[in-house]
Amino acid sequence: MNASIFIKPKRLLFLAGLLAVCSLHAQETPKTGWVYTPMPNLSYNTDLGLNLGAFCDFFYYGDGSIYPNFLHHAGFSGAYATKGSWYLHGYFESVALIPGLRISTSATYRDARANNFYGFNGIAAPFYPDMELNKETRTAWYTNRRRFLRASVAFQGNISSHLNWVGGAVFRHVLMGDFSLKNYDSGNSLYLAYNSIGLIADDELAGGTSLELKAGITYDTRDVELFPSKGFYGEVLFIGNADLRLWKYNYLQLSAHWKQFITLWPERLIFAYHIGWQHTLAGNLPYYNLNELATIAYAYEECSGLGSRYSIRGYRYNRIVAAGYAWANIELRVIPFKFNLFGQHFDLVLNPFLDLAAITRNYRLGQQKVLGTQYYQEKKLPVMASAGIGGKLHMNTNFILSLDFGKAFDPQLSDFMVGMATTYVF
Repeated sequence: MNASIFIKPKRLLFLAGLLAVCSLHAQETPKTGWVYTPMPNLSYNTDLGLNLGAFCDFFYYGDGSIYPNFLHHAGFSGAYATKGSWYLHGYFESVALIPGLRISTSATYRDARANNFYGFNGIAAPFYPDMELNKETRTAWYTNRRRFLRASVAFQGNISSHLNWVGGAVFRHVLMGDFSLKNYDSGNSLYLAYNSIGLIADDELAGGTSLELKAGITYDTRDVELFPSKGFYGEVLFIGNADLRLWKYNYLQLSAHWKQFITLWPERLIFAYHIGWQHTLAGNLPYYNLNELATIAYAYEECSGLGSRYSIRGYRYNRIVAAGYAWANIELRVIPFKFNLFGQHFDLVLNPFLDLAAITRNYRLGQQKVLGTQYYQEKKLPVMASAGIGGKLHMNTNFILSLDFGKAFDPQLSDFMVGMATTYVF
């Protein structure tokens, strides 16, 4: 073994001391004008595989008086994942383009040729590990193909000092099909089995086109938007979705979020938690929209299901889909090091976390129950949980690289999962 990979104790102490000095004296200088960060999009996700691509964030700070908050923010990204998916995504938001309004727009196209589909109602749908993607047995039981085109616009206006109204629209075109993978047994999937037994109707099997309208309010006292150290954020949205193809799958949902940030040690330790609830109030929700988490604006390419790098960490992607669910993210944000390098300010953050989830409204559970043990298990798990640790690297506060490691407490929900993103989960 090459001994050069080990660091001698004296050098280790010197390095630790140097980092401590950097941490004590590094100060963040306000940025002005446009700041952009082109980066290769190289990441790994247990469900999607290795992601290869590029992204760039642009922030405009004007004269710097509002830094670390911004006047304009634009982001562009694209990537290909080795397990068979790719996407293109563009996003723009501004608090200064239209006086008195915050505007957010996005456009996304994503093709997941090996999309995870684990069935309805979370733990009620049994998971069999030997039915996962397996080249030797040509098995891809929990896989289908999901393509979608999404375009959105949202506006926010001031009611009082912290209270804002919200209005927006989303056009969504979803195409569903059996998985498109070479060397696997096409036609043998849970997706097609659900259709053959009637859990997925023929007229919704291939997807659909819809227009979503949303309206609500937000209340925001956070000191910094993307990395707050104090304050709270509340949001309530009513979402109406109109089926533009059949005018059959129309529904109304309620989405609510509460986030709070508490400084335990100034600039070093923050306690943060988020509680979310999404519930179908009325109508006929199609299965292909079950995994859409409602949001005001789509800053990133996906916002799906309970079980992803943007919802519940440590679960399999899309493991919990239902007509209503609640979830919570609880974490400590520990900032051991701050340093300046090449004229930029950096923070290293560690965040141990606990994530919780519960189903508040089941989806076609009565039909699912009568189909036998292959499709339903009488297992009660009112609260599902996972835990793990994440690492974050900030550059100039707003550019954030994130890496999370987590595991669900119940093996039916996940094994050890890895996820990488360019933001916090909340």
